[in-house]
Amino acid sequence: MRTQKVDPENVDLKLFETFSEFGYEGSSMELLAQATGLKKASLYHRFPKGKQEMAQRALSIVEEWIQQNIVIVAADKKLKPETRLQKIITAIDELYNGGANNCLLRTLTIGTDAYKFKEQVNNCFNLIADGFATIAIDMGISPEKAKQLAKTINPIIQGSLVLAGATGDVSYFKDGLAKIPPLLAI
Repeated sequence: MRTQKVDPENVDLKLFETFSEFGYEGSSMELLAQATGLKKASLYHRFPKGKQEMAQRALSIVEEWIQQNIVIVAADKKLKPETRLQKIITAIDELYNGGANNCLLRTLTIGTDAYKFKEQVNNCFNLIADGFATIAIDMGISPEKAKQLAKTINPIIQGSLVLAGATGDVSYFKDGLAKIPPLLAI
């Protein structure tokens, strides 16, 4: 029998998409195998610790994305803070397909197994807040106030995604993103 040849990046992307859409409990091994194009045995070969390891890999993708698209962009002093902020908001909008996609950070915090991902999810939310705080400080806001304001951005993004998903009206997400720049303005 020939081994399956599947691009590892595609496997990672399909795991990310599946867990984002169905959450941890809703992503059965059958569904994950279907999504990745691998047999269950091949998935277990790549991820010996099973579904939990797959979900943690999906979270690692999110962490990498946040580092690249929020933290690094926020720290790029070659660009004005307003430009950095707009780049980050545009990247977030693209990631969530204008509010049409679910957030993996949310879907993995639902259900009885949510505790397994708490540390990674918290790290992601902290990285997001740190990125926005960096921009706020560069816009002239005191570090204490910047951290406080940055913490309010995660609920704006998450809340607007929940509303967009629940109602099918992505304007909630668009409106939420539009509230971020004035929040960080002096």
